[in-house]
Amino acid sequence: MSDQIMIDVDNISFTYPDGHEVLKGLSCKIMKGEKVALIGPNGAGKSTFMSHLNGVELASSGRVSVAGVEVTKASLKEIRRQVGIVFQDPDDQLFCPTVFDDVAFGPLNLGLPKDEIEARVDQALQVVGLEDFKDRSSFHLSFGERKRLALATVLSYQPEVLVFDEPSTNMDPMNRRKLINWLKESDKTILLCTHDLDIALEVCDRCLMLTDGQIIAEGPTKQMLYDRKFLEENKLELPLALMTHELLHGILHTQEDMDEDHRDIISKFLHAHRHAHGPGGHEHVHLHVHGHGHEHLHEDPDDTHTHSHGDHGHGGDGHAGVPHSHGDEMTSHHHHDDHDHDHGHDHDHDHDHSHDHDGEK
Repeated sequence: MSDQIMIDVDNISFTYPDGHEVLKGLSCKIMKGEKVALIGPNGAGKSTFMSHLNGVELASSGRVSVAGVEVTKASLKEIRRQVGIVFQDPDDQLFCPTVFDDVAFGPLNLGLPKDEIEARVDQALQVVGLEDFKDRSSFHLSFGERKRLALATVLSYQPEVLVFDEPSTNMDPMNRRKLINWLKESDKTILLCTHDLDIALEVCDRCLMLTDGQIIAEGPTKQMLYDRKFLEENKLELPLALMTHELLHGILHTQEDMDEDHRDIISKFLHAHRHAHGPGGHEHVHLHVHGHGHEHLHEDPDDTHTHSHGDHGHGGDGHAGVPHSHGDEMTSHHHHDDHDHDHGHDHDHDHDHSHDHDGEK
């Protein structure tokens, strides 16, 4: 990750024609090469925020810049070469008769020569595992295949910024794992808008919590997603992997009649789960028991931890397992009730496959 600001959002607000204000002074910065998760409850404004990053919507007030270029009507062509959005519903992006045509649409609009277009199509389809599908009809593919094809349509024009709206929805486990591995290895600037907090925990270095049209907290992913209370206040749950860890740790320490084979299997799983290999080397997950009955799991490489929401007493017996972490690096504010809002827009297709979309996430 470099020290160059790739996305700079400065105090933007946005109100739909019906008078509904969705974004309310939202600000954030994303560095070049950074992988960031955008999380929050339904109705928070995530989809609307995403649509501002490539000019599908323009802010009512405030300023959005990508690589130093402000997003305006005059700069849309340049912005859309920089920012590719992969929407939740692939049918919002697929409209050509064949897979090849859909993936070639972006490079064709860039005015690239035929050989370069074909090379980009082949490369993009190989990334998503659809290299043998070039002559197939896009609409005869399964939903998961269409989802991967939608990603290929964006990859083919090689934007510097990739924005994903619920990337893992309806993906089978194998292709979900392939996507995760690709995201982890990519050197692009990546923003994942997702309720799949497990993919956020594995891929992203930092999280932005969007609630009621504002970024109310941001910080290291492992710090924010281990905080059960904070997530529940914003209508989210702990990542499934951490809930599984909690459940198995509880079983291991409460079922005294468990046979040794099962005990060994669970112990090995928990040991493997406690050691995550990241850029900084080993990160150890330590288990603690809290006397107040609210159990926590601390990800804590330095064997120390702090609480920003008040101190908890630690008991000496029992077991723990709920992931939880607080720290000064995460800035949290008051929780706001969310609301759902449906809206419809019509947009002309450009090389970024702009789309019609209904419903705010």
